[in-house]
Amino acid sequence: MNSTTDNEWDVAVIGGGPAGAALGTFLSRAGHRCVVLEAAHFPRYHIGESLIPHTHGIFDRLGLLPKMRTSHFPVKHSVRFVSADGHEATPFYFSETIEGDRARTWQVERSEFDMMMLDHARESGVHVRDAGVKEVLFENDKAVGVRLNGSTNGEELRAKVVVDASGRACVIGRQLHLREELQDLRKASAWGYYRGGKRLPGIDAGETTMFMIPGGGWFWYIPLPDDIVSVGIVADPHYLLGDSDDMETAFLREVSKCAALSERLAHAERIGPVRGSRQLAYLNRQTSGDGWVMIGDARAFLDPIYSSGLYLALGSAELAAGSIDAALKSNDLSAAKLGSFEPALWKGVGIIRQLIHAFYDPEFSFPKFAQRFPEQRAALIDCLIGDVVGKDMSSFTAALEQMTPPPGPLGG
Repeated sequence: MNSTTDNEWDVAVIGGGPAGAALGTFLSRAGHRCVVLEAAHFPRYHIGESLIPHTHGIFDRLGLLPKMRTSHFPVKHSVRFVSADGHEATPFYFSETIEGDRARTWQVERSEFDMMMLDHARESGVHVRDAGVKEVLFENDKAVGVRLNGSTNGEELRAKVVVDASGRACVIGRQLHLREELQDLRKASAWGYYRGGKRLPGIDAGETTMFMIPGGGWFWYIPLPDDIVSVGIVADPHYLLGDSDDMETAFLREVSKCAALSERLAHAERIGPVRGSRQLAYLNRQTSGDGWVMIGDARAFLDPIYSSGLYLALGSAELAAGSIDAALKSNDLSAAKLGSFEPALWKGVGIIRQLIHAFYDPEFSFPKFAQRFPEQRAALIDCLIGDVVGKDMSSFTAALEQMTPPPGPLGG
């Protein structure tokens, strides 16, 4: 490439995580010149290790299924909920609503998985550059490019479309003051890793297990490669941390109090630091504009309870790629055209949010819901596998509202 084409692109993507890598792959295969800008040196650590089955089709369309099938990532067939008193409910097996290979997914070690996706983007023709973005450039309220970090000359790249896939950094959201916390989902989280944690036999060995704790909090237990398990707690920040930021003390205190979880970790060794966040949930009041769009965690993050983060990253990337492709081909880079995928996606996100809201209602439980509305069990599993976008879930949400009031409008 010459200096002119090095600085002029159809699409500039901020962030090389799964959302940015997937978007770049789809757009490059559609014939668009795409550059992904990533400040971190890969492989790098990241939380969010559990996939849900509805990513299967996305991996297939990306051409990543062969790599996933030959990987050493544990295979995930189900999700299990363990009550605060230690009672283990029957697992929700994805095969109850999905046939064949699509009824399973994987638990991924993110540094390896993210590197796999970014390498796949390169193989698909995406130009990946080790560079952070200082700011998005606007002309007459339209995004026209980015200014890079670490350049004494303030190096600029011009692009017809700028995509924010920067995750929790929310580059555009912070620059335009669009990011705000979700007050009705105020949850803190702390997590760590153990070697030698107990795994269940057979196809349950790779399941995600949720351990409920009194007061509406819960632990995740996610088997990873090399005999490692990811263990994390999500709870009210005042309960978990009070006025302290000592994640390790809070985490170890709660692990010791959860008998069912402690039993699984009886012969395990904790490795590495305890990490955490005081506030998980946020969204941006506007997620697309003239010349720009947000995807993945840069758009919003709700809660890790249903492992929807990676699915929404990949799903929003694929949907956004279709809108961006159409916008570039029609030379209409308006907010309406670039964000044409948003209504269907936000409706699906709203369903997931309603189920999150129900989960934290002390009067609600999945076993109670399945017993009272057995005809909705399949729809509940659809939520757990991510099959909610573009689907009529009205009877399911109506049943849900009979057990717990719905939250207010999500916005967007």
